[in-house]
Amino acid sequence: MKASDLMVRCLEAEGVEYIFGIPGEENIDFMDSLTRSSIQFVLARHEQGAAFMADMYGRLTGKPGVCLATLGPGATNLITGVANAHLDRSPLIAITGQADLTRLHKESHQHIDTIQLFKGITKYNQQILSAYTIPEIIRKAFDLATNESPGAVHIQLPVDVARHEVISSPLLIGKQAKIKPDSSSLQAAAKLIMEAKRPIVLAGNGVIRNRAWEEVRKLVEKANLPMVNSFMAKGILPFDHPRNLFTIGGKPNTDTLRPLIEADLVIAIGFDLVEYDPVLWNKEQSRKVLNIHTIQAETDAHFPVELDLVGDLQDTLKALLELVDQRPEPIGYNQIRASRVEELQTIPSSEQELPRKVMWTLSEKLSKDSIVISDVGLHKVWVSRWYQPKAPGQTIIYNGLASMGASLPGALASRLAKPNSPVIVVSGDGGFLMNSQELETAKRLGLAFTIIIFNNQSYGLIEKHQRAANLAVTQIAFTNPDFNLFAQSFGIAYRCAKNAEEFSQVLTEALESGELNLLEVVLMGEEV
Repeated sequence: MKASDLMVRCLEAEGVEYIFGIPGEENIDFMDSLTRSSIQFVLARHEQGAAFMADMYGRLTGKPGVCLATLGPGATNLITGVANAHLDRSPLIAITGQADLTRLHKESHQHIDTIQLFKGITKYNQQILSAYTIPEIIRKAFDLATNESPGAVHIQLPVDVARHEVISSPLLIGKQAKIKPDSSSLQAAAKLIMEAKRPIVLAGNGVIRNRAWEEVRKLVEKANLPMVNSFMAKGILPFDHPRNLFTIGGKPNTDTLRPLIEADLVIAIGFDLVEYDPVLWNKEQSRKVLNIHTIQAETDAHFPVELDLVGDLQDTLKALLELVDQRPEPIGYNQIRASRVEELQTIPSSEQELPRKVMWTLSEKLSKDSIVISDVGLHKVWVSRWYQPKAPGQTIIYNGLASMGASLPGALASRLAKPNSPVIVVSGDGGFLMNSQELETAKRLGLAFTIIIFNNQSYGLIEKHQRAANLAVTQIAFTNPDFNLFAQSFGIAYRCAKNAEEFSQVLTEALESGELNLLEVVLMGEEV
């Protein structure tokens, strides 16, 4: 068989269902091999969109999403999506083509050293030089993409290697024993929790990645611990849970920071430092940290780790649960919760009325299994603070690389990965137009979801930062197409809302339609 046939067989053995990408001259043999495969190729309209699709598939399934591009410009177009997966720790495999090995030593058409380009944004980055190494490389790639801290992997397949004849087969996928902290470490962790005067749980993205939200909830309830979550870990506790002190992150106001600032022990569970810089909530380095994660904590002066509990999150938390007792009522935190609930349910200004009511409407109307994907911009702050999901693992907020333009491609992959879950995109006009070409992909595949676009004709989050720094507001305004005509050109449904009542009505219509919908929310001067 050809080496490309072997590579596809290895991908099948790893359970790959979809490959997102755009073919090129240097991977036509691989594409030919896919025609004899069970793997479905999803033809995207831009390689960046394909990488974002693979990223989202990995987030939702825990299995690596796979994307494909040719050499040169195809490979470079993948980089933003691969970097997004890298910093958000999503399992992803990027496969790129390359020129013949015989011309890699010199300047030649479309050849650049993409191995060097992917070096800083991948866990494993390998060129295939011999067809016989393919089974080992693929097995290692999937192992590294998923184990411990997940992430992105890059595999490069030169065109002449893809055509080599080879006799080989995929490697066995063995089971790995889960890592669990030793008994003395667990007892030390329990002692820290029980002896702290004002402990608080900080739940991060790792809780979602490891599906450990039930174990976190049980620990919170048994030990009577208050809890905050990062942007990427929304929904672990329901809105009305008495220990839920809600979402923290970004550069919030003092009231939002208080839950962490008033603690003497931060129990960080699955928390990645990329989610929320510790200098913002532990500037004076006075709060000790109990770090519970699948990997050792990153070294940071403002994240002073008293104890690292490294291992499988579910098993670690189950073991810790047996060692803690109920603590006294957390003094002061009930008042903090009451003030935060009041803030979440209050409209402090007319400028915030429509954004807040949109988030409240989404919180009220969306079903428990709905997947909400926020793009990046000012609306991300609104989703993070004001939207209240009914279940964990259903709210996707990009907060590592935090790349604009990821939400629409992500929605497409969400519908493939979770076909029974409604999908809602929340985007700004800036981010939406960065990958709006993937509307054609979604329409071609017959995928139905709803895209909410906040139209304020500006990069609103940048304006907010300019004003906060007392700088000139400059170079953030632009014009938009007529989104009604834009939607018509793709053959998709369009709806528009200029106030909260209209939004509630058109959202219901969109959700009930079973169609691919574009829902425009017109904003004028909104700011938070």
